[in-house]
Amino acid sequence: MMKKILLICMLLLSLAPQAVGSPQYAVQDVVIREYLVDLSYNVDGDPAIARETVVFKNNGDVNHTDDLCVAIPENAEIMHVSKMGHQIMNASSIQVQYEHEGETLCWNATIAPGSMAMYSITYTVPITEPDEFVKNLDPAVMHYPIASFRLNASTGGGSIKLTDENGVAIKQDPAEDRAGGALYVWANGVPFKELHVKTSQPQPSNMDKWIVYGIIAVLIIAALSYPIIHVKNNKMREKEGGNKLSCVSCSVCSGDKENDKEARGGDWDEMDEIITEVTQAEEDLIRKKRAILAVLNKLEEDRDAGAVSDADYKRLSSKYEKQAIAIMKQLDQM
Repeated sequence: MMKKILLICMLLLSLAPQAVGSPQYAVQDVVIREYLVDLSYNVDGDPAIARETVVFKNNGDVNHTDDLCVAIPENAEIMHVSKMGHQIMNASSIQVQYEHEGETLCWNATIAPGSMAMYSITYTVPITEPDEFVKNLDPAVMHYPIASFRLNASTGGGSIKLTDENGVAIKQDPAEDRAGGALYVWANGVPFKELHVKTSQPQPSNMDKWIVYGIIAVLIIAALSYPIIHVKNNKMREKEGGNKLSCVSCSVCSGDKENDKEARGGDWDEMDEIITEVTQAEEDLIRKKRAILAVLNKLEEDRDAGAVSDADYKRLSSKYEKQAIAIMKQLDQM
């Protein structure tokens, strides 16, 4: 749905006057007619997923054959960069080669005079204290004036606070206030150099707190009761002539062959083999991450070609993105 809206916006923008926004927009050849940042927070502490859709237009009289560059967070993990099709009924995407150095992301492009080109950039970025996402829109870095900018933030119910590069609160009413997020629109250019998106998770109610406390209390009681139950069960089984339970995971029994009359083991002996099987080397994780990113790229291509519905795309992409994030967190801990 969002992609169809963007494609319709492209058609409308192509009919709009050349001079939109500041005077700089009217005199520069390559400009950004539409810039959408779709920001999604999955779980508190996990990296955020950002999808940027950028529509460039060549207002000049000759082909633009130079690199196109945008700014993304320096610590971003890029998932893919692709060029989107222009036809509403067949909006196929093509992966493009890019270079990422610091906070600058560039790729080579050719845009004919009077034509537009739309690109999609997807990446993950760690959200650390103070839990904010920073988007650099400084013309000195972006190189292109922006006519229209949109931020679609999905926070899972948390509040959203917008500030500029000086920490001054941006007073912008949401164009669409929805459950778990909001859509902000700046239709006449961008009045700031940096956009800081700070989120906070909703505070649990008193009832929720008591439920959590109750669960913790039950777990503590169960943990304290387990050794006592374990010993009693062993004594009962021994009295009835049965084998004792394995003591490998319990510190109550010594596990000594002579004193306990049974070697430690049982099913727990297989745990070493299982752990060895599931433990993956760094190279394996990197290969798995690349495979997941390739699946995401193919999934997006199928969605753009109409082979996958929007509902299936949202469900499947969310599943694979969570897997990619989990692998990235494992790699960071190595």
